[in-house]
Amino acid sequence: MQHLTSALLFLAASCAVPVRHAATAQDPTPPVTAQDRVAKAFAELVAADRWGDRAEARDRLIKFGEDALDVVIDGAKHESEKVRKMCHEILREHYPTDERSLPVFLDGLEDTPAVLHPSAFHFGRHRIDAGHNALVVLLQRKELDAGTRYAAAKSLGELGDARVTVMLWNGLGSDKGMTRYLAGLGMKGLAGKSLEDFGYEGPWEGGDVSGGCERIAQGRPIRKAQKRADRWRLVVRFTRWLQAERPELFRELEEKLW
Repeated sequence: MQHLTSALLFLAASCAVPVRHAATAQDPTPPVTAQDRVAKAFAELVAADRWGDRAEARDRLIKFGEDALDVVIDGAKHESEKVRKMCHEILREHYPTDERSLPVFLDGLEDTPAVLHPSAFHFGRHRIDAGHNALVVLLQRKELDAGTRYAAAKSLGELGDARVTVMLWNGLGSDKGMTRYLAGLGMKGLAGKSLEDFGYEGPWEGGDVSGGCERIAQGRPIRKAQKRADRWRLVVRFTRWLQAERPELFRELEEKLW
């Protein structure tokens, strides 16, 4: 009887093993990987119609860090300008000088204005010398809009290219706030000083500015003339400083300014 009981217990244990293995083999849900989550976030970026939804998808991609970098770099070549713009933004803010980002930033100089302008601005901001030649070529494009042209000149000034001295000097006295802003940054990078070092209130001159866009009121001729006169008085002071302290830049003005 004892032998029979032992045999039955062995038989029951043997029968239970294949049942347990069969349940494991039928598990229908593979684990979700980081790359799966990255792919989902990028798909949401592509599908988003509203800026807010694109911004949320962008922020999710940022949180994945290096796991999302290859996808973001590929996304910078996407057919949709809105997707490219967001991917460029991620790279500029989180991988600004990473060698893997550099080809993307250079390609940005051949893109549409929404990508081109911030790409031109970026090289000088981070002193990326590898962008110098491409910026020189960009500045020669006749169809370039004034804002992007000054963004490129700003970066060339920050990279130490004295050939933009005249352009930046003219921009300091411009009636357009954005031009004054870009010219001031470029001249500061090139010469070491700009109008703010001589008492200038700033490129927006106390005006109404939103998102870098300046609202210009109609009329007010006396006020506008006074602002213009005050601005150019500071340009005179700055130019005298150039003559004394940066004669090589002053010489650029003497030889090329018309």
